[in-house]
Amino acid sequence: MDQVVPMMGDAPKLKDDTGYFPKQSIDSEFYALVEGFGMVRDKIGEDRYAKAIDIAARMKAIFLEAEDENDLKTMQGIYLIHELTGLIDEVRAQRVASKLKDDEGRVTGD
Repeated sequence: MDQVVPMMGDAPKLKDDTGYFPKQSIDSEFYALVEGFGMVRDKIGEDRYAKAIDIAARMKAIFLEAEDENDLKTMQGIYLIHELTGLIDEVRAQRVASKLKDDEGRVTGD
């Protein structure tokens, strides 16, 4: 979620305008997103992992086509971000309902 939600504000190009992260790009952000999915693959399951990878690929393709934040393609990509957050929330709710503990031993959905 920490990687996904900020993408909404930076869409479609996902570049840092502050100058603090000059190497940040659409490629670096989607690389981090996909690597993050890999880190939680065992928690979300193979089906959801495959779905998350597919959503990310479609989202990146759409953002690459978008001219700017006012482009309709940007909104299409943001809808996919919402789909991805829904997938994450679904996993969290399932983990809480199952009382699965996180790495710190708490039932948080993480």
